[in-house]
Amino acid sequence: LAQEDILPVNFPLQDPRQTMRVLSTLIASVVAYPAGAPSAVCADPPGKPNHGTADFTAGTGDYTITVKGSDGTAVTEVAAGQDYTVELAGASFKGGLIHASGGTLAPGTGAAATGACVTHTSRDAKEKLTATWTAPASGTTATLQANVVVSHQVFHGGGAIKLDVTVTGGSSTTAAPAADTTTTVEAVASGVVGFSMVTAMGLATLC
Repeated sequence: LAQEDILPVNFPLQDPRQTMRVLSTLIASVVAYPAGAPSAVCADPPGKPNHGTADFTAGTGDYTITVKGSDGTAVTEVAAGQDYTVELAGASFKGGLIHASGGTLAPGTGAAATGACVTHTSRDAKEKLTATWTAPASGTTATLQANVVVSHQVFHGGGAIKLDVTVTGGSSTTAAPAADTTTTVEAVASGVVGFSMVTAMGLATLC
Protein backbone atom coordinates (compact mmCIF):
# COMPACT_ATOMS: atom_id res chain seq x y z
CA LEU A 1 0.00 0.00 0.00
CA ALA A 2 1.13 3.55 -0.68
CA GLN A 3 1.52 5.88 2.28
CA GLU A 4 -1.46 7.96 1.18
CA ASP A 5 -3.63 4.82 1.13
CA ILE A 6 -3.11 4.15 4.83
CA LEU A 7 -5.90 5.83 6.80
CA PRO A 8 -5.39 6.83 10.42
CA VAL A 9 -7.50 5.13 13.07
CA ASN A 10 -9.36 7.98 14.75
CA PHE A 11 -11.14 6.04 17.46
CA PRO A 12 -9.80 4.40 20.62
CA LEU A 13 -9.38 0.64 20.68
CA GLN A 14 -9.64 -0.13 24.36
CA ASP A 15 -10.66 -3.78 23.93
CA PRO A 16 -7.76 -5.98 22.71
CA ARG A 17 -10.25 -8.25 20.94
CA GLN A 18 -11.58 -5.28 19.00
CA THR A 19 -8.01 -4.38 18.05
CA MET A 20 -7.39 -7.89 16.73
CA ARG A 21 -10.62 -7.85 14.70
CA VAL A 22 -9.66 -4.55 13.06
CA LEU A 23 -6.14 -5.74 12.31
CA SER A 24 -7.44 -9.03 10.89
CA THR A 25 -9.80 -7.15 8.59
CA LEU A 26 -7.02 -4.86 7.39
CA ILE A 27 -4.62 -7.75 6.78
CA ALA A 28 -7.26 -9.80 4.97
CA SER A 29 -8.04 -6.88 2.66
CA VAL A 30 -4.36 -6.70 1.70
CA VAL A 31 -3.80 -10.41 1.02
CA ALA A 32 -7.10 -11.03 -0.82
CA TYR A 33 -5.42 -10.16 -4.16
CA PRO A 34 -8.10 -7.98 -5.81
CA ALA A 35 -5.89 -7.70 -8.93
CA GLY A 36 -5.70 -11.46 -9.46
CA ALA A 37 -4.85 -14.74 -7.76
CA PRO A 38 -1.17 -15.49 -7.06
CA SER A 39 0.59 -18.24 -8.99
CA ALA A 40 0.83 -20.30 -5.79
CA VAL A 41 -2.84 -21.32 -6.13
CA CYS A 42 -2.38 -22.39 -9.77
CA ALA A 43 -2.48 -26.11 -8.98
CA ASP A 44 -4.46 -29.28 -9.66
CA PRO A 45 -6.97 -28.79 -8.13
CA PRO A 46 -6.75 -25.00 -7.75
CA GLY A 47 -5.66 -23.92 -4.28
CA LYS A 48 -7.69 -22.06 -1.69
CA PRO A 49 -7.74 -18.25 -1.93
CA ASN A 50 -5.81 -16.57 0.87
CA HIS A 51 -8.86 -15.14 2.63
CA GLY A 52 -7.93 -15.63 6.25
CA THR A 53 -9.57 -18.64 7.88
CA ALA A 54 -12.38 -18.90 5.31
CA ASP A 55 -12.60 -22.17 3.37
CA PHE A 56 -14.26 -23.25 0.13
CA THR A 57 -18.05 -23.07 0.15
CA ALA A 58 -19.47 -26.49 -0.71
CA GLY A 59 -20.75 -27.11 -4.22
CA THR A 60 -20.30 -25.25 -7.48
CA GLY A 61 -22.55 -22.31 -6.66
CA ASP A 62 -24.08 -22.93 -10.11
CA TYR A 63 -20.88 -21.68 -11.76
CA THR A 64 -19.80 -23.60 -14.85
CA ILE A 65 -16.74 -23.92 -17.02
CA THR A 66 -17.26 -24.58 -20.72
CA VAL A 67 -15.12 -25.03 -23.82
CA LYS A 68 -16.35 -23.42 -27.03
CA GLY A 69 -15.32 -23.85 -30.65
CA SER A 70 -14.79 -21.03 -33.15
CA ASP A 71 -18.56 -20.90 -33.80
CA GLY A 72 -19.34 -20.38 -30.11
CA THR A 73 -20.81 -23.84 -29.63
CA ALA A 74 -19.94 -25.65 -26.40
CA VAL A 75 -17.95 -28.85 -26.97
CA THR A 76 -16.62 -31.71 -24.87
CA GLU A 77 -14.37 -33.15 -27.59
CA VAL A 78 -11.46 -31.17 -29.03
CA ALA A 79 -8.78 -31.66 -31.67
CA ALA A 80 -5.22 -31.89 -30.43
CA GLY A 81 -3.23 -28.67 -30.79
CA GLN A 82 -6.24 -26.52 -31.78
CA ASP A 83 -7.44 -23.30 -30.08
CA TYR A 84 -10.69 -23.02 -28.12
CA THR A 85 -12.37 -20.49 -25.83
CA VAL A 86 -12.73 -21.46 -22.17
CA GLU A 87 -15.45 -19.61 -20.27
CA LEU A 88 -16.08 -19.51 -16.53
CA ALA A 89 -19.57 -18.13 -16.01
CA GLY A 90 -22.47 -17.77 -13.60
CA ALA A 91 -24.04 -15.19 -11.31
CA SER A 92 -22.07 -12.02 -10.58
CA PHE A 93 -18.68 -12.71 -8.96
CA LYS A 94 -15.54 -10.75 -8.09
CA GLY A 95 -12.63 -13.06 -8.90
CA GLY A 96 -11.81 -16.30 -10.67
CA LEU A 97 -9.08 -18.71 -11.68
CA ILE A 98 -8.96 -21.16 -14.61
CA HIS A 99 -6.60 -24.15 -14.68
CA ALA A 100 -6.00 -26.75 -17.42
CA SER A 101 -4.38 -30.14 -16.85
CA GLY A 102 -2.88 -30.08 -20.35
CA GLY A 103 -2.23 -27.65 -23.18
CA THR A 104 -1.74 -23.93 -22.58
CA LEU A 105 -3.97 -21.04 -21.49
CA ALA A 106 -3.81 -17.42 -22.64
CA PRO A 107 -5.86 -14.71 -20.88
CA GLY A 108 -8.95 -13.24 -22.49
CA THR A 109 -10.31 -9.70 -22.07
CA GLY A 110 -10.07 -8.48 -18.48
CA ALA A 111 -7.89 -11.42 -17.48
CA ALA A 112 -4.20 -12.07 -16.84
CA ALA A 113 -1.83 -15.01 -16.63
CA THR A 114 -0.74 -16.27 -13.23
CA GLY A 115 1.68 -19.15 -13.58
CA ALA A 116 0.07 -21.53 -16.07
CA CYS A 117 -3.42 -20.34 -15.07
CA VAL A 118 -5.63 -17.38 -15.96
CA THR A 119 -7.12 -15.04 -13.34
CA HIS A 120 -9.08 -11.79 -12.93
CA THR A 121 -7.47 -8.34 -13.04
CA SER A 122 -9.90 -6.49 -10.77
CA ARG A 123 -12.51 -7.25 -8.13
CA ASP A 124 -15.21 -5.44 -10.07
CA ALA A 125 -18.40 -7.46 -10.49
CA LYS A 126 -18.32 -9.75 -13.51
CA GLU A 127 -20.35 -12.65 -14.88
CA LYS A 128 -17.64 -14.45 -16.84
CA LEU A 129 -13.90 -14.95 -17.13
CA THR A 130 -12.46 -16.19 -20.43
CA ALA A 131 -9.24 -17.64 -21.78
CA THR A 132 -7.94 -19.09 -25.04
CA TRP A 133 -6.98 -22.70 -24.58
CA THR A 134 -4.64 -24.54 -26.94
CA ALA A 135 -5.49 -28.20 -26.51
CA PRO A 136 -2.59 -30.57 -25.77
CA ALA A 137 -0.75 -32.02 -28.77
CA SER A 138 -1.47 -35.57 -27.65
CA GLY A 139 -3.35 -37.51 -25.02
CA THR A 140 -6.86 -38.77 -24.50
CA THR A 141 -8.40 -36.39 -21.93
CA ALA A 142 -7.84 -32.99 -20.32
CA THR A 143 -9.52 -31.48 -17.27
CA LEU A 144 -10.35 -27.79 -16.88
CA GLN A 145 -11.01 -26.52 -13.36
CA ALA A 146 -11.91 -23.18 -11.82
CA ASN A 147 -12.22 -21.17 -8.61
CA VAL A 148 -14.85 -18.44 -8.21
CA VAL A 149 -14.71 -15.73 -5.53
CA VAL A 150 -18.14 -14.28 -4.77
CA SER A 151 -17.10 -12.37 -1.65
CA HIS A 152 -14.31 -12.43 0.90
CA GLN A 153 -16.01 -15.24 2.80
CA VAL A 154 -17.75 -17.07 -0.07
CA PHE A 155 -15.79 -18.85 -2.80
CA HIS A 156 -16.27 -22.07 -4.73
CA GLY A 157 -13.94 -24.48 -6.48
CA GLY A 158 -10.99 -26.47 -5.24
CA GLY A 159 -11.94 -29.21 -7.70
CA ALA A 160 -15.74 -28.76 -7.53
CA ILE A 161 -16.00 -26.69 -10.73
CA LYS A 162 -14.52 -28.76 -13.54
CA LEU A 163 -14.99 -30.15 -17.03
CA ASP A 164 -13.43 -33.26 -18.56
CA VAL A 165 -12.70 -32.94 -22.28
CA THR A 166 -11.78 -35.67 -24.77
CA VAL A 167 -8.73 -34.91 -26.93
CA THR A 168 -8.67 -36.51 -30.38
CA GLY A 169 -5.83 -36.78 -32.90
CA GLY A 170 -2.28 -35.79 -32.12
CA SER A 171 0.95 -37.75 -32.19
CA SER A 172 1.01 -41.54 -31.97
CA THR A 173 3.67 -43.90 -30.70
CA THR A 174 2.28 -46.97 -32.45
CA ALA A 175 5.19 -49.09 -33.70
CA ALA A 176 5.47 -49.88 -37.40
CA PRO A 177 4.67 -53.53 -38.25
CA ALA A 178 7.66 -55.82 -38.53
CA ALA A 179 8.83 -56.56 -42.08
CA ASP A 180 7.89 -59.96 -43.51
CA THR A 181 11.25 -61.67 -44.10
CA THR A 182 9.91 -65.06 -45.23
CA THR A 183 9.93 -64.25 -48.94
CA THR A 184 13.34 -62.61 -48.68
CA VAL A 185 14.92 -65.64 -46.99
CA GLU A 186 13.36 -68.02 -49.48
CA ALA A 187 14.52 -65.90 -52.40
CA VAL A 188 18.07 -65.76 -51.06
CA ALA A 189 18.09 -69.51 -50.50
CA SER A 190 16.74 -70.15 -54.01
CA GLY A 191 19.39 -67.89 -55.49
CA VAL A 192 22.17 -69.66 -53.65
CA VAL A 193 20.95 -73.08 -54.85
CA GLY A 194 20.60 -71.83 -58.41
CA PHE A 195 24.08 -70.34 -58.38
CA SER A 196 25.52 -73.59 -57.04
CA MET A 197 23.84 -75.67 -59.78
CA VAL A 198 25.08 -73.34 -62.52
CA THR A 199 28.58 -73.45 -61.13
CA ALA A 200 28.55 -77.26 -60.95
CA MET A 201 27.32 -77.55 -64.55
CA GLY A 202 30.03 -75.20 -65.73
CA LEU A 203 32.75 -77.23 -64.03
CA ALA A 204 31.38 -80.47 -65.53
CA THR A 205 31.51 -78.97 -69.03
CA LEU A 206 35.12 -77.92 -68.57
CA CYS A 207 36.07 -81.40 -67.46
